[in-house]
Amino acid sequence: MSLGFILGKASRDHQKKMVEEIALLKKKDPQGQFFYLVPNHIKFASEIRALKMLRSMEQPGEPLFAETNVQVFSFTRLAWFFLKNTAFYQIPRLSKAGLNMVVQNILRMHQDELTVFKGEQTQLGFVSQLVSQLTELRNGCVSSTDLTEIATSLKKRGDTMVDLQAKIHDLQIIYQAFEQATLGKYNESADLLDEMSRYLAKQDLEHSYFFIAGFSQLTAGERRLVETLIQHARHVRIALVLDKPYSNRKPEIHDLFYKSGKLYFELYQRARETKVPILLDQYAEKTRIQNKSLLALEDYWIETTKMTPMKEMCIPDKDALQIFQASNRFVEVREVATRIRQLVVQGYHYRDFLIMTRHLDLYQNVLQPVFEQFNIPIFVDLQKKMTDHPLVELINALFAVKKRYYRYDDIMRLLKTELLIPQLNGRSMEVGAFRECLDLTENMILKYGFEGKKWLQKEDWTYYRFTDTDTGTQTDAEQAKTRKVNLIRHFVKEQIAPFFKKIDKAKNGLEAATLLCNFLIAQNVPQRLLGWRDAELAKGNIEAAARPEQTWETFCQLLDEYVLTLGEFEFNSENFLELLQSGFEGSEYSQVPSTLDQVIISESGMVQMNERKITFMIGSTDTVMPDSITQNSLLSDADRLKMEPLLQEGQYIAETADHQMAAEIYLNYLAFMSSSERLYLSYPCSSDDQIGIKPSRYLEHIQQHFSLKIKKVTAEPILSDEPRKSVDNFVGTMRTTLTQLLNISRQSHSKRVTLPVFWHYIYQLLQQNTSIRPLMRKLFESLDYKNIPEKLRPEIIDQLYGETINTSVSKMEEFYANQYAYFLKYGLRLQERDVFELSAANTGEFFHLALDSLMKAIAQTGKTIAETSQDEINQLLQKILLQIRALPQFQILSSSNRMNYLSRQLLATVRQIGWSIRQQAQRTAMRPLKTEVLFGHVGSQDGLRPLTFELPYGKKVNVRGKIDRIDHMDVAGKDYLGIVDYKSSSHVFDFRDAYYGLALQMLTYLNAVMKNLDLLATGTKPDEVKPAGALYMHLYNPKLKLKEVAKKTLDEVLLKKNKYDGILVADPMMLEQLDHRLNEEGNGESTVYPFRRNKDGSFKARKHQLVTYEELLLLLEHNEELIRQAATQIFAGENALNPALWPNGRSALQYSPFKSIFQFDALLPENNYHRLEGLSPLDILSTLKRQKGIKASDEKD
Repeated sequence: MSLGFILGKASRDHQKKMVEEIALLKKKDPQGQFFYLVPNHIKFASEIRALKMLRSMEQPGEPLFAETNVQVFSFTRLAWFFLKNTAFYQIPRLSKAGLNMVVQNILRMHQDELTVFKGEQTQLGFVSQLVSQLTELRNGCVSSTDLTEIATSLKKRGDTMVDLQAKIHDLQIIYQAFEQATLGKYNESADLLDEMSRYLAKQDLEHSYFFIAGFSQLTAGERRLVETLIQHARHVRIALVLDKPYSNRKPEIHDLFYKSGKLYFELYQRARETKVPILLDQYAEKTRIQNKSLLALEDYWIETTKMTPMKEMCIPDKDALQIFQASNRFVEVREVATRIRQLVVQGYHYRDFLIMTRHLDLYQNVLQPVFEQFNIPIFVDLQKKMTDHPLVELINALFAVKKRYYRYDDIMRLLKTELLIPQLNGRSMEVGAFRECLDLTENMILKYGFEGKKWLQKEDWTYYRFTDTDTGTQTDAEQAKTRKVNLIRHFVKEQIAPFFKKIDKAKNGLEAATLLCNFLIAQNVPQRLLGWRDAELAKGNIEAAARPEQTWETFCQLLDEYVLTLGEFEFNSENFLELLQSGFEGSEYSQVPSTLDQVIISESGMVQMNERKITFMIGSTDTVMPDSITQNSLLSDADRLKMEPLLQEGQYIAETADHQMAAEIYLNYLAFMSSSERLYLSYPCSSDDQIGIKPSRYLEHIQQHFSLKIKKVTAEPILSDEPRKSVDNFVGTMRTTLTQLLNISRQSHSKRVTLPVFWHYIYQLLQQNTSIRPLMRKLFESLDYKNIPEKLRPEIIDQLYGETINTSVSKMEEFYANQYAYFLKYGLRLQERDVFELSAANTGEFFHLALDSLMKAIAQTGKTIAETSQDEINQLLQKILLQIRALPQFQILSSSNRMNYLSRQLLATVRQIGWSIRQQAQRTAMRPLKTEVLFGHVGSQDGLRPLTFELPYGKKVNVRGKIDRIDHMDVAGKDYLGIVDYKSSSHVFDFRDAYYGLALQMLTYLNAVMKNLDLLATGTKPDEVKPAGALYMHLYNPKLKLKEVAKKTLDEVLLKKNKYDGILVADPMMLEQLDHRLNEEGNGESTVYPFRRNKDGSFKARKHQLVTYEELLLLLEHNEELIRQAATQIFAGENALNPALWPNGRSALQYSPFKSIFQFDALLPENNYHRLEGLSPLDILSTLKRQKGIKASDEKD
């Protein structure tokens, strides 16, 4: 037995020295067995390199080489080698996921005994954190009994750290239960190492040689095993990155080689204590790094830790050590990819490159897309968790559907995994067809609010339209949608619901686990996963192809471990899901070792194989180089400092953050020396969540000492840069180079300067390539692109609109608000997804239907509303509202307690409006003639004719609509007709909007009434009927203030709140009859209509709400002309992007759902608002009079 060390700086080739000794010892001892131990994640690469070295030494020139006496192992693989045939090794081993399940169950069972950890198992990540803490204690040989002794010692010392005592109390309870649950039943890695130490101590290792490399520290179990090997093996040789021996003292904590020096010291002293011969230290003589600049960096790094003053120097090869600054992480990675592409052209292989950063998660969304864009194969040396895999999501969603009873979110989560797919004729549906059915189902759920028991009802769901004239009708297309939707519903009802019933009857964990597994197999989930695997293999994505199988295997393993640990206990679905979630939280995908020509991407905190030629250290910022280490374990740094003196010899706990921080300079030293020819350091200036990022102080020190220039990398080439430099920095693949060519061409185009000669040369080269030329042509067309919609061609106009436009007022208003929005909405018929909600439109429809039904019900009684009592109105409304709530389109009002409350609010509002209309009817001679009057609707038997306008070229436009109410009044043998439009928000007649075509409704509806007098049956000849006006009624239940009812009665205040607004004809004979109270009082403001009577008997209104009959005719004629103009422009293919902009800053874009399509940008010269002038009513009427040749009343002769 003997112990020896191989020392040397990181630039030296320790492995070569070790393999040379193995080759020498093989000759001396032909019976020898040689074991080369390395960290697990570099085992495969170490084995390949070691065998290559042995071949060159023993059989140079031979293409094939095999070695039976040399084994390259990790510690766990070494345990398998020696213990695989022992009874101990046959004991089941729990994975980290299985350990999570055991601990989760312990927490639940001992909940009442815990203090600080009570209830924490529901916190995301806590169970995994607790398992890591227990594993740390196990690896450090600290038992639950030791924790009890530590707690006792702390109390005896009078320690005041109550929090630490509480933690140890809880840890001791959990740890003891954990030991009892696993002892003799399951094994862990620490148990394997302990058993192997005991096993090897009894074996004859006379011809066994152990070589250990790649470690700078060991766990307690690894340390005990190494000490066993030192005492019993023929020879142990340990390679350390260390500049000198530390045989008599430990290095200082701030020494660069502190960790490896400390390990040397401890093993050396242990060998001395056990009388093991210690061989003379050997040094790795061969310099792995030949580049003088990198060697100079190593010397500088070593000396700086000794606080030795050093003069600034210039390195001989500045290409070997470079620094660049990028505008963001994406640009930084793109620059690395560009450099790699250019270096590969010079003869390098992708396997010659290593990319490192401290934390890869900062770059996880950038690396894959950038390197795919550059066609660079990569291997990301980082374990990824399984928690986001669709199979895990399926299990979580499946139990969520059960727990929350078929909620929309849970059902969609479940089905969108695409692992549960209905079967037709014994075969699973095609994915495309399934997605179509699922999309339709989701739309229907959102539209009608189908949840809960709706999924399990006997009756099929039915897709209906709810429009003015076809409520409840179904087209063939809608019947097809109904069939597809019910295919999904039946699948849920007939496959998933029965599974829930079965699992509810499960007596124990074993039965439940069996049911779940059988359910997934019956639904062909394993076959779906294999299909995903095969699809990824066909694409060449080996890593992605392995994930479906690994996740299924992990799931099966979790079920096995669940059955082993809890299979006999009573089944609880919530606990079962928690355990599975904890298990998956601790599961990671295994990595396929990189054997291909790939760029390796890893973290600088991981041990690397030193066989790369060029290293890129990205993300070299002040927050990660050195890293800002925080203690995330359950035991804080303060806890560890208190516990450490109480540990026995051979026991360890993890280092404090200060110790880990001290090791940062060593980790970065190893990263700097990881390659043999070049080192690139880079950092971003900003990121999505952070600006003003600063470079690492390590980087700054290196830059200053070696007088290096920091190259600044921009997102795109800059026209003012040196032409050749600009090209060199952005030439990668043809596709990526084309992107940059387009960027600089756009600059050249906008500044009207010639494209630089080198970029012009790139342009010509790409033009000659037939594969990229079509894409290039399309992209370069964008240089002349303007955000201007194309005018529609005649054939498209014919297909969209035909010969006749059947339109509504709202559509015409949309055209004047923004022509392009009209084209999208009514030409292309784009629409937003219907959502199950009580919108303003739904509320308005409810009010309209209720008031229409009320008026018709009163008419059937033979009374007017003025003659009907309030009690009678309330009784009628009660019946009407019950009938309305039963309609399919108003099912939402019964869907929840909240909706029941809103339903009561709507009822109160309708009652208030009913009261107001009755009060108004008692004060005026105006009476409702008809309600909900349709005009221009095809198929309507009792409606009015449309407003029809002949247009040029034989085209025509028909305007249709629905008038909420037509009022009638007979004054001295003359008939007056007016319209009332119900609004759920406050409205006034806006002359400006009416003039610009943005408020066409009231004038159009009044015009429709006047054009259909023969159908309204007023009993008067049409030419003797006069228009009264067009009014809005705000439908709401007003809130009153105390001061409002202090001077007036409650009825007067309420009536005024619900008074009409709009325009009236200034006909004194008519106005006198509109409000009887004004006749009685002689003057004052009407509480019903928008005018007042002066003492002299004249009438007046605010905002010009009284217009002469001639002025009304002008408005009506202008309104007709606006409709003709809009229709003519539509038939002409006009679809300008011209959103209206009001003087107050409000625009037609404000609530438009099409903004992402418009891409409207007011800064672009081609994008302009249609700005509305701030015209007053008098300005507008004067303009209309001038256009007709009528002299305005306010103009002088």
